[in-house]
Amino acid sequence: MTSTQHVPVLIVGGGLVGLSAALFLEYHGVPFVLIEKRTGGSTLPRSRGVHTRTVELFRQLGIENRVQQAAATALKAGRFGGAMRGASLATAERLDLANFMKSLENPEPSPSTFCFLPQAQLEPILTELARERGGDLRFGVELCEFEAAADGVVATLRDQSGTVSTLRADYLIAADGAGSPIRQALGITGWELPPTHHYLNVFVRADLTEVLDGRTFSQCEIVNDTVRALVLTKNNTDEWSFHLEYDPARTDLTDYPVQRCAELVRAAIGVPDIAVEVLARTAWDTGVFVADEYRRDRVFLVGDAAHRHAPWGGYGANTGIADAHNLIWKLASVLSGTAGPALLDTYQAERRPRAIVAAEQARLGTEFTTRYGIETPDNAADLARQLSTNTVMSRYRYDSTAVLGARPGAPHVDLLTGQAGTRVPHLWIDSSQRISTVDLPGPGFAVLVTGASAAWRDAVAEAHWETGIDITVHALPAGEWAARTGLPEGGALLVRPDGFVAGRSDEDLYPSTLTAALRRINGVLPSDTTLLGAAVGA
Repeated sequence: MTSTQHVPVLIVGGGLVGLSAALFLEYHGVPFVLIEKRTGGSTLPRSRGVHTRTVELFRQLGIENRVQQAAATALKAGRFGGAMRGASLATAERLDLANFMKSLENPEPSPSTFCFLPQAQLEPILTELARERGGDLRFGVELCEFEAAADGVVATLRDQSGTVSTLRADYLIAADGAGSPIRQALGITGWELPPTHHYLNVFVRADLTEVLDGRTFSQCEIVNDTVRALVLTKNNTDEWSFHLEYDPARTDLTDYPVQRCAELVRAAIGVPDIAVEVLARTAWDTGVFVADEYRRDRVFLVGDAAHRHAPWGGYGANTGIADAHNLIWKLASVLSGTAGPALLDTYQAERRPRAIVAAEQARLGTEFTTRYGIETPDNAADLARQLSTNTVMSRYRYDSTAVLGARPGAPHVDLLTGQAGTRVPHLWIDSSQRISTVDLPGPGFAVLVTGASAAWRDAVAEAHWETGIDITVHALPAGEWAARTGLPEGGALLVRPDGFVAGRSDEDLYPSTLTAALRRINGVLPSDTTLLGAAVGA
């Protein structure tokens, strides 16, 4: 047994969410150790689409270009998108997605764009970036046990050689997947819905260029006498995921050896003698789980450890990365001493409702035609409840208890206009279109002022002196910014490090109350403290 190492944060799990958490911690200057029992990344494509909001988060880290460059080469041929269905890939026909495409119109303005990059390709990039930036990543190391106390967590680790060590962390982030041994050890329960389908995800190499003859798609539903399957593209030429439906009451993974999987894949393709190489396979289902608690003392759940649901809509990994982004700036603030422990309570209050929305939207996509917005005699109710991806991922508003000056309202807005609790609106602020208003907050707070900013600059200087909180002030040209936010000359938005508006000058935020507002947001003052009273008493 070696001596006990101390680190501010221990991350357990080296998938997309754990690696993103590592990069967010590095961005905020927080030392960490990440452990992952696997020796390498995922071999299955799993998550494929990186939502625009997630790309914005990567942009804040300065890695957007690296990710987009990789995405540009992910598809070997053709384009990504569309849907087909039929008795086989050889005979499948493209569906009319007019209604679906209409739902993608008028996306929320952003400096970033959606990209297609399967998890098997994105994970190595995030791993390399985290190591380049000095991250302590330990693959092939597993968590044997942990003891959580009020002042930290003591973890027992074991590497592949059998060497056991202990590590003491101020906080533990559980990014250890849907089965989350950490969550189970803590006895955290959750909201559950039973699965509607069970699948074998069979990742194969098979050259389908001749079979498809120029047809491209994102998903293709196959139903014939031999197999029911959903086919997802990885590179549009010779790497594909075949999700083979099965009945767990009759069979399990052991009943599907490689040879049988290859035969079922050929049946789905519709070419009995085509060469098929099975690269990996795993079982999964469409069951829903959202943890009742996202935090237990010094332990936090993120990603699949906190919420699990069907992949329809691509909300799983993207929601999980947003979890980490929300949590990390708060941990960094508490560790630096500029925030009180109460700030960490807002993590669950803000992120758990987002997981429920994502799970509900994914559930609505269970039926293939409904998933793509195609009307049938039976799906009118489900279609009416569907939300656009932009709405779910970008146009949401955090609960009023977690932000300054917010008024109770709907959880989603039609357009981001600087409403308290929403992501700051995007506008380009230079002629080269390289700097957006979205780029201004982080790693500290930001005050975005419409026009003249002298009063706010003085207030920001005083607030930083009084609280130690990093905060910058930016004077934006009135014109379009005033039109977008509804703020007059001299009006301002107070924006958190994660890009969410925490207060508006037309909703009880003034230069004279800025210091008190920051203290309240950061959990130093009680949430029910009036800003005027706090300012007078400061």
